[in-house]
Amino acid sequence: MANSVWGTPAHRANIESLGLSKRRALPLLGADGISSVAYAPDEIVLMLSFAGTAGLVFSPWVAFGISLTLLIVVGTYRYNISQISERGDYMLVHNRLGPVPAMIQGASSMVDYLLTVAVSIASATTYIISVFPQLQPYNRGIALGLLLLITIFCLRGLRSMGRIAPIPTYSFLVLLGLTITAGIIQHASGTLHSATSSHYQVIPQGHVQNLVTGVGLTMLLSRAFSSGAVAITGISTVNNSMRFFASPKKHNAARTLMYLGLISAVLMVGITYLVKKTGAVVVQDPQRFLLVDGQKVGADFHQVPLLFQITDAVFRGGWMTELVSLATVGILMMAAVTAFIGFPLLTSTIAEHQYLPVQLSARYSRRLFSNAVIMLSVSAAVLLLIFGTDVNALIQLYIVGAFTSMSLTQCAVAWHRFRTLRVTLGQMERRKLFRDLAVTVLGLMVTVAALIVVLFTKLTQGAWITLILIAATVGLMLMTRKHYETVDEDLKLGSDDDSLARARVLPARVHALIYVPRVRKPVALAVAYARASRPSSIEAIAVNVVEERTKAMTTKWEQLAVPVPLTILDSPYRDQVKPVREYVRRRAETSPGDVTVVYLPEYVVSHWWESLIHRRTVHRIAHQLRRENGVVIASVPWNIGRSHPVEKPQASPSSLAQELSQQPDERRK
Repeated sequence: MANSVWGTPAHRANIESLGLSKRRALPLLGADGISSVAYAPDEIVLMLSFAGTAGLVFSPWVAFGISLTLLIVVGTYRYNISQISERGDYMLVHNRLGPVPAMIQGASSMVDYLLTVAVSIASATTYIISVFPQLQPYNRGIALGLLLLITIFCLRGLRSMGRIAPIPTYSFLVLLGLTITAGIIQHASGTLHSATSSHYQVIPQGHVQNLVTGVGLTMLLSRAFSSGAVAITGISTVNNSMRFFASPKKHNAARTLMYLGLISAVLMVGITYLVKKTGAVVVQDPQRFLLVDGQKVGADFHQVPLLFQITDAVFRGGWMTELVSLATVGILMMAAVTAFIGFPLLTSTIAEHQYLPVQLSARYSRRLFSNAVIMLSVSAAVLLLIFGTDVNALIQLYIVGAFTSMSLTQCAVAWHRFRTLRVTLGQMERRKLFRDLAVTVLGLMVTVAALIVVLFTKLTQGAWITLILIAATVGLMLMTRKHYETVDEDLKLGSDDDSLARARVLPARVHALIYVPRVRKPVALAVAYARASRPSSIEAIAVNVVEERTKAMTTKWEQLAVPVPLTILDSPYRDQVKPVREYVRRRAETSPGDVTVVYLPEYVVSHWWESLIHRRTVHRIAHQLRRENGVVIASVPWNIGRSHPVEKPQASPSSLAQELSQQPDERRK
């Protein structure tokens, strides 16, 4: 049952043996970047619509600028991929710039992966509602259902993803390619229909009606660029997943990056071109800035994504519109899967440096990355519950993490090449290094410039939340590392003779305490084990909660006839844990050089649900005693329905008591 849901545990010899070819790696690792064309054009048009219909004429130029930036970044990443190890961008920054920049880079990438999941799921839900408008009241439920489905799918492992990923990705590429090609041909022949929203009237915001000239135009285009720049995301996933490529890994990763950049750029320009030619529009707040037939729309108005609108215009509302929309849902879900691949790889590397909990480290996990998958899924669910399926609201938090991460990666490569150039004497080597440095600096300038534009235009729109998330994540990393350093310092053995001698010192005496909840077989077994260890002193303790039961327990203990005194602890408030803890603490404080071993008998049931209907007093006592110095906890389990060493067939209680009382004496003889 567990393996059917969580997947088969991965053998450590198979961790690095996926061997993805370029054909299989592109749909699995490139879905994030390709799928962004499903919502990036919407963000461009949405921002330009602030100035009314007049601002929409700039949408193809903004898309061209974003595509050019994407190609430059991809080109420099391909050129620098030889500098990136199979451990990804985080290790590159850590080795070249130090731990603090690496923590910022890691935190930025973690936030970027989180928002990739949230945005992809929200956008997929929007396309589902476009095909089935009657589902609009259930948008949050649909989004959470898709997230749960993806989480279970990702817990199955990378091999399952690699087998399924080509189907939705290549289906989307083929269908969208047909749509763009048909649309361009129809426009050239004059048969392209207008989009449904082309007859809508966009009301410009009062303070930006004249933004199409001068400084206002620059602000308008900057905001549109920063929103549409989500198309540049997804590049880092390929770098961080280089270990899963077939050999030669770096060559195949570089080729995959090139295909990803070219496909995303062509689709981005093609979709935006058809958006302009069909007149499709979207606005940020339809109830305030959109008129349909001269009337404002109601609260139940659903704004259809641009890709759905142009497909509807090209195929005149035929079945291809629904087919393209469902293929878009498929690749958006694969984009979320891509984030579920990159996030665990990143957190695993960070956890190995003790900046994140060790449970996120894959090498110590029986099922690789399951903890990180669940962590990302829960975090994305929180975002979806807060923002719903409002893609525009989530976009305002997006991109900052991606551009921060890419800027630090480019900076690490540039700094390394600059330092290498300073110590290189050969003319040919210096010329090559200078060329490499120039390419890296170009990529760094582009990513930094894009980051500045995004921060300048989106800081008050929601980017400040992302900055707080990154800062908080870095703070948690520092706290985690400090905790691990404190633990290591406290636990390490000294190297001098005195420290080693103190570590070899034996306790003066060993005292045994047996907790007696009721006088039954588990207690008899605990008594036998305690006596067999031959402690310096031995004592049984019980807590008086119900007077009648305590008297019956005392009588039964006398019938057991073992040479172990029973001490009854009073508990006027019916708490069985506190009296035991205080009694053990007093015993330990009276003889700090001694060791007190507390034997806790417990019975173990066969099924997990059976444990829910039993008291867990022994577990609570053990939890409290772990905090006491000089105390050792010995759990004595009794498995229900199985035979045990002290059991004798057809033995009476008196013979059992006699055997228990005689065993130590016989050993002494």
